[in-house]
Order: sequence, then C-alpha cells, then structure tokens
Amino acid sequence: MARSPSIFARRGPSVLELRIHGIKNTPPGEMLGVAPGDVRADQADENGGFYVPTVDPVDPGDPATPPTVIRREGYSWGMLARYGGGALVAIGQFFVQLAWLLILPFGLCNTAYWTRRIPDQTRTGEWHAGRGAASLRVFALGLTLLYVCALASVSLDLVGTQCLARPSLCPALPGWVTGFFDAPGFDYRGIRVAVLSLVPIAGVLLLFFVSHRARTRYEAGIFGTAAKIRTASDLSGIAAGQPGAPRRPLATDGFWGITRVKLPSELLHVAAAFFLVALLIGWDGVFRSCAPAGVDLPPACLDPATSPLLAKWWLAVAAALAALGLVVVVALVVRQADTTVAGRAERALEGIAASDRDERRHALIRAKLRRREGTAGWMLLVAAAVYLAVAVSVAVPDATVDHRTTVGHHAPAFLGLVIAPSIILGVLLAIALSALGWRRGVPRWLSVIVVVVGGASLLVAVVSTPRDLHLAPLTTAAYAIAALCAVLLAVLVIVWPTGRRRSFAYQGWRGTGPGVIMLLSLGAAMLLSTLLVLGTQCALASTGPTPGCPLSPGGLTTPVAYRNFGGTVPVLALLLAVFVVVVAMLRMRTTPRLTTPETIGGRALREPLRSYRDGRVPQVKSAGKLDFRMLRARRSAALFHRGEPVLGVLAALLAVGVIVAIALPQPLRPALLDLALPALGLIAVIAVVAIAENALTTKERPIGVMWDLMCFLPRAGHPFGPPCYAERVIPELRDRIVAWLEADIAPGAASVEDRRTAEQRAEDELRALTTRQRCKVIVSAHSLGGVLAVSTIFTLGADTVDGLKNVGLLTYGTQLRAYFGRFFPELFGPDALGTLPSRGPSLWKADPWLRQVVEDHRTDGSGGRDPDRRDRPTLRELLTQPDGQVGWINLWRRTDYLGFPDASFKDNEIDRGADEFGPPLYLVTVATHPGYPASSQYMRALRDLMQRL
Repeated sequence: MARSPSIFARRGPSVLELRIHGIKNTPPGEMLGVAPGDVRADQADENGGFYVPTVDPVDPGDPATPPTVIRREGYSWGMLARYGGGALVAIGQFFVQLAWLLILPFGLCNTAYWTRRIPDQTRTGEWHAGRGAASLRVFALGLTLLYVCALASVSLDLVGTQCLARPSLCPALPGWVTGFFDAPGFDYRGIRVAVLSLVPIAGVLLLFFVSHRARTRYEAGIFGTAAKIRTASDLSGIAAGQPGAPRRPLATDGFWGITRVKLPSELLHVAAAFFLVALLIGWDGVFRSCAPAGVDLPPACLDPATSPLLAKWWLAVAAALAALGLVVVVALVVRQADTTVAGRAERALEGIAASDRDERRHALIRAKLRRREGTAGWMLLVAAAVYLAVAVSVAVPDATVDHRTTVGHHAPAFLGLVIAPSIILGVLLAIALSALGWRRGVPRWLSVIVVVVGGASLLVAVVSTPRDLHLAPLTTAAYAIAALCAVLLAVLVIVWPTGRRRSFAYQGWRGTGPGVIMLLSLGAAMLLSTLLVLGTQCALASTGPTPGCPLSPGGLTTPVAYRNFGGTVPVLALLLAVFVVVVAMLRMRTTPRLTTPETIGGRALREPLRSYRDGRVPQVKSAGKLDFRMLRARRSAALFHRGEPVLGVLAALLAVGVIVAIALPQPLRPALLDLALPALGLIAVIAVVAIAENALTTKERPIGVMWDLMCFLPRAGHPFGPPCYAERVIPELRDRIVAWLEADIAPGAASVEDRRTAEQRAEDELRALTTRQRCKVIVSAHSLGGVLAVSTIFTLGADTVDGLKNVGLLTYGTQLRAYFGRFFPELFGPDALGTLPSRGPSLWKADPWLRQVVEDHRTDGSGGRDPDRRDRPTLRELLTQPDGQVGWINLWRRTDYLGFPDASFKDNEIDRGADEFGPPLYLVTVATHPGYPASSQYMRALRDLMQRL
C-alpha cells in the first residue's frame, strides 16, 4: 500500500499534511481546497485512496495555500462505506439495494457490541470479549431468524397458503405465479409449501452473499497491520510467555484481527435459517390436518387418541431434530464469543520454552479458528439435510386430506407462523432489556432470572389467552408476573448502581448504551419486517394500479405480531414527533448567549463569552443584525446536539411497540389497523420506489450517512453486518505515515528491493516514529475522520510508551469527547484520549452542555498523564513531545452542529476556536460543520503544530 520513500528522500517537502474527510463523502477537490478538476489520484481506486492537488489555490494569500515545506494529500474513504453494487449484477441491482436496507439493523447490532464494557487485552493474537458478548451474538442470530419469519410470512403464509387457496383474495398476484402452481403436480398445498419454503432460504443467502462480497474488499489489508502490531509487541516483550500488562483494545492485534465474526458465524446463521424453516413447515405439516383454521391449536391436536403426531411420526421427528439443531447452533454461537487459549491448552504451554511459547499460542488460536470453520460447515450440511427431509415429507401428498377441498373452500393461515415471530421477538426483547444493565453492573445471574421468568410468563399468558379475551386466573397471573418482572428489571437498572454509589453520567445514556442500541436495532428490524409483510399484503389485495389496503372480513391475514406492531407505528411516530416539536419550541423561544472558544488569528467572534456567571445561561434581547444571526445559528446547532436523548426516547417507544406486538394475542382494533395499514403500505411503496431509483442511478447503498456512522469498527456482532471500511483505511493510512517517516532512515523501504525481515521492519518503524528527524506527518482529520486518525495513531503507538516524536494531529469538527468517548469509553473515552470526561447533553437547558461547561471551568487542567498507567499511554501521551507540548490541536465552533471541544470547554492547549463566518464572499454566510480548512485559524494551527514537532 505504501509507496517507496525514495521519492521523498531528496530535499523536498519535509512535512506531510494528510487530510481525512468526515461523513457525507466529501469530494477530494473540496477536501484539498481546489477545484474538482485540479486533483489527481496518487494511489487510489474507484472507492477511495490518496489524492493530491495539481495546483495551489489561486490566491497566494488564501489561508488554504500550504507552505512550501508541506506536501498536502487527501485520503478519501467515503465510497468504502457506501459501495453497494458491483459483481452481484446477476441478482439484480434492485435486490442488492434492498438487501443493504435489510442489513441496516445488523450494523446497529455491531455498534452495540462495542458499546459494552470492553476489557483491556493481556495477550497478542487473542481476544477476550467481556460481558454481554455471547448474549449479543445470540441477539444477532435472532435478528436473522426474525427476517426468516418475515420472508416466510410472505411466501408460505400470504402466497402459498392464502392466495393460492383463494385467488380472489389476491387480485394483484402475478398470473405466472398462479399458473405455475395450478400446473399438474403443483396444485396441492404440500408441494406449494415445499417449493415456496425456498424463498426465506434464498433471502438469507442473498444477505450472506451481499455482505460477504462487500467485506472481502477491505479485510485483506488489516491482516498485515495486525501482524505488524503482533511482531512489535512480541519484540517489546509484552507477550513474552506470560500475560503482559493490559493494553488498550485499539492498540492490540486482536482488536483488528480476531474480533470480527468470520465464516463460521456466517455458516451458523445460514444453518439456523435452514433449521427454522424446517421446523416451521414441519410443524404445519404435522398439525394442519387437525387445525384447519390455521390459527389456534385445538386440544384435539394434543390428544393421544386423535393427535397426528403418531400418524406422522417421521415428520414430527424431523421437526424435533430441526428444533434441536437450533439449540445446538445457539450453543455454538455462545462458545465462539471469546477467542483465547485456556484450560488444558493453557496449562500445556507451561512446559514450553518462553521463546517458543508465543508462536505456539498463535498456532493454537489458528487451529481453534480452523476447527470452528469445520464445525460450522458440518452444522450447515446437517441443517440442509434436515430441511430437505422435512420438505420432501411435506411435499408428498397426504391421503388423509382432501386437497381440492382445502384449496377450494377456505384459506387457513400457515400454522407454523402463528406464534413463531412472537417467540423470536420475545427472546430478542429480553436480551435487549437485560443489556441495559451490562455496563451498570447489574449481576448477570439476577438479570437472567428476571428475564427468563418474565419471558416464560409472557409466553404462557399469550398462548393461554382465548379468542374472546376472557382471561382465566392462570392467564391473568402470568400477565401480572411478566409485568412485575419488567418493573423489577427497570428498578435493577436504575437503582442497583445508585446503591453502590457508582455514577454513569459520563457514559452514553448513563451506561445503558448497549441496551439502547440493541432496542434501536430490534425496532429497525421489526419495522422493516412489518413493512415487508404488511406491504406485501396490501399489494396483493389491491385491485387497481395504485396499491391500497382493502381490509375486509375473511380477507388476507398476517401473523398477529406484525399487525400489532404495524398498528402501533403511527402512534409511536406521532408521539415522537410531538416530543421533538415540544423540545424545539421550548428552546427556540429565547436566544441564549452560549460560551465560545478562544480563537487565535483571524476575525474576532461576535458576542463572545468565556464562561457562565453563577452557572446560568444569559439571554440576549437586543443585538445587531449580524450578531443576532450568529446567536441564532449557535442556538440551531445546539438544538441538534440534543440528538442523544431523543434517540433514547425513540428506543423506549420502540420497546413499547415490540411489547404490544408480543403481549396482545389478538390484533389491535380494526379502526387502528384501518389507519395504520394504508400508512405503512404507502411507506413500503415509497421505500421500494426509492430503492429502485437508487439502483438505476448509482451503486451507492441507500441512506449513505448511516453507513458512515456504523461501519468504522470491526464487524463483531452480526456476520451479515456491513463491512468495516476502517479495515482498509487504517492499514493504508498507517503505511503512508510510516513510508514518509522512513524516507531518510531506511532507504529502499516498501520497495520491491526491500529485503528486511519482519523484525527489522518493526525496529526501523519504531525508530522512525520515536526518534526526532527531518520528516514529519501531521494528520488533519475532520469529523468522523478524527476517529479514523486516532485509531491509526494507536496502531502506530502500539509498541511504544515513549511517544510519537514525528506525528502530529489536527482535528476539527469532531465528536471524540462528546459522543464517541461516551458511547465507546474503552476505545475513545477519557482514559484512552487523556482528556476530561464529558456529561451527556440536556434536553431542557438553554445550553445542552451547561453542566459540562460549568464543570470544565471548575476543573484544573484538561486531562493529562496517569503515572500508574504508563504501560497504556493515552492519545495525549503518545503525542506529547519531549518539551512537554502536545502535538494535537482541535478546532471547533459553536455554530457547528457536529463539532465539539476534544479536551475541555475551558481554554486549553488542545482546543481552539474557528471562524464562525464562512470565507469572505459577496454574501455573508455562517460557517457550520464543513469549511474548517478555509479558515485562517486552520493554517495557524497547522504552523503551530509544525513548531511543536
């Protein structure tokens, strides 16, 4: 990836300014401050890479003009997070785009993995995941099975069981479908179910191939970086036979090379899909003869004298094997949460020489990973065999059933899907609710007991509730126990940390981040599933060219979970909209005077304020026109800063919607469904049209910004999740920095003539990073690019505690402290960055960061060195130079809706202000999130960093 440094060894520019853009895929020309046609690819492909300007800005006085000692390059990564097409054109670009939309909840699941408490790692080549990892992997499996139920509801229930039984219910069903299944040999229910059961399997395989194909574009590069970190760690003695000092996750090879869910997990998810479909069609095949209504299971079905279990024992055994297979898959998923050498293998290493112990440990890890692949492969073969056996058994005509009567006179629902979605939803909701206490210290055994008892009670209550809703005492008691368990879990999450005097004010959603993100993931998956099922119902029942939702007695029906959740969606959306509007109106009534940072150089800020007197935000009633414009811009930006608590409210509303979907055994009132179904049908149609338009005009994934935010960490939760673009970005940035710094000390490095061993490369790299020399690198990162820059610097500093003498960091418009440090404390928190911790934003105060501003001004300093943790240097320590100056400057402004201080709201050596007006033009514009490099403060900060280095 890195070029030969020989071209830099001549007396040319000595400082490399390497710019990294943030979200929204900033074009290279805009990133480098030149016209779009004035850049060229220096080392890049269609999805990203390094670009250089071919001209300097026209105006020599422009602050964007670099000094002659600087070589300016830009790294573009936006398309890596958005690319959604390519080699899968045979499937159809539309289905690929649809698959990316369905993968969205999987990305949230991966994000939830990293919001857990991630322990420091003590060995190279291993990964200890910490609490909640196994449960989260089971949650990810449940999301896959939820999609299987949704696809099966469309193919097996709506089409295979209802539409083909009574074509009059589905006037919009394509004629070729009816013609195919009316052909001789396909005109009875069993063969139709067997054939259409391939649809959910095909859907899961589509998700598998789309995500698998996408991730192979990025992962190759990270393996080399992980190997370099491992080699450097072994050389430094950190892994010399015994457990070394704990190291930050970002600075370990296990973080980049071991954590991701690989092929074994992918195969297990596909196997689970086979098992579930086999169980569904097997259950329906056994009991449909005694439950022709297809909704409730009559007592006669379980009466030994009349039960079909004995008459169809082979099908019942195959379905039982499918259920057992699901249990085994869950157990394997749980076992794969950690990748460590333990037990007998660990004890066996004690008799090996220390010099050989590390290599032996790495060999054991590789062998364990190979065994996992073999086990997952065999499970997939068994699952396919069980599915095939059940499908064949179902497809064979049943002489005890009059197929013509079954087809001609009534259209029962598919029995296997009556309660399956509700059971899977219940398991997912239980895991997500228990995750609320993972970081807050709620004992694992206690939360498991509460969740299991509550879930089992709710299942008993739902199953035992009759159609007339006249509850028996047992059913009432079961509902009461389930409600009591829910209240008890909430009390545990809220009260347990308080009783132990533990504060979580400096963590996202006060330490409930894993549960909040998982609830958002579950809500998104259920919303997409509901849109798929109810949207298909509306489309099939439509009689005109415009899709509608004619609801009539005796018409198409869907599983109750989707109908109930769909009925609550408009209500939940209305409640959220009212909540947001109320907050906005309360905050827009007045014009607050917010604190502003100190600016060095450039124009002075209007209405500056360093601190709040008596902890109160002053209100401005009169000011000049430009001053008022600036104050309102700051107020508008502060309004967007309240996104975190709004997302918390959204997660709570989605949890309520899922509870309603599970707890109500019968559909919501028809009046509410009459309102909800047309709205959901319209949303589904709009989504399909948008996906189709996106597929015809671009290869980018839908909702591009979401992928920027979700995909910067390794895919460690769901195997079908979106690939991590950082797995290509980090190696390329790291190699580029090292190649520049090695230009004077390692001639021929990174060229075809480079014959150095891995140990020699590690030693040269360490010397280039820690020995002061002519060549310097300043990493200039905007917004989310700051996260990529910090991750790269931690891989550079993985093998040293002495600091990086030739690397500086210039960030602007970032969220390192305000958001990432709170959502991912072990990765980007104050202990990792070396800054002060940050509280969350307030919904109701005039300044959402009022408490933090006051606290920062009362606190001495802005973070610093912890002498007791020298073996785990913070970012600040890595960038601290021998004279004590920190090689890190951050620019921010109050008009930026995504920009914050990285160290403190109080004036400090890292944070500075940037101009709040855009570049001088004919019309005055307010500078917001983009445009930092065009400010004079940017060039001043760049020159100051050069002096510090």
